[in-house]
Amino acid sequence: MTTKKETFVPIKLPSHKSFQGKNLTGTECFVYNLAADIHANIQQWNSFHIQGVNYLKNIIQVKRDKNYSVVLQDLCDKLENVCDNLDSIVVNLEQIKNQLTAITALQETANKLFITWPINKFGEIAETIYEAYHKEAKQKRNLLENIAHHHTESWKMFHLAAWVHQPLLPENLTILLNSLLVETGHR
Repeated sequence: MTTKKETFVPIKLPSHKSFQGKNLTGTECFVYNLAADIHANIQQWNSFHIQGVNYLKNIIQVKRDKNYSVVLQDLCDKLENVCDNLDSIVVNLEQIKNQLTAITALQETANKLFITWPINKFGEIAETIYEAYHKEAKQKRNLLENIAHHHTESWKMFHLAAWVHQPLLPENLTILLNSLLVETGHR
């Protein structure tokens, strides 16, 4: 008696029309490029965030008492430059959000734009990403304004932890970004 062994055969779904080797045009092209811009801005954010962590660590080492040294001022100036760059990224994310919102308002169809999402979903995701990074940028600016004024270990560690962990960026933000990139065909 022989048993027939079942083998796993994955289901192959047909590609969406926008991924079949043709150049994207119109709304699809615009949304595709805006999704790439969101990703690029978040990559820049991550780079500046790490730069800020290094400056904050140096500030913590320099700040031992209530005195303000030239080295401390220089490090705070560098951290302020990082915050300025983060603010610029937030402005870019706001512009992208506004463009996607405008596209949503102009589109009268509820059809799927790429694979599964209707056009309004792209605007919602951009809004969520913008709001989170806007709040986190304000938090980082607040940390910048206060870090040089505290010399106790507990306050210094609080400032460092608040910068490193980015508490105002929810955990699902990475999932939303990856979903956006998969939906638009970037991944």
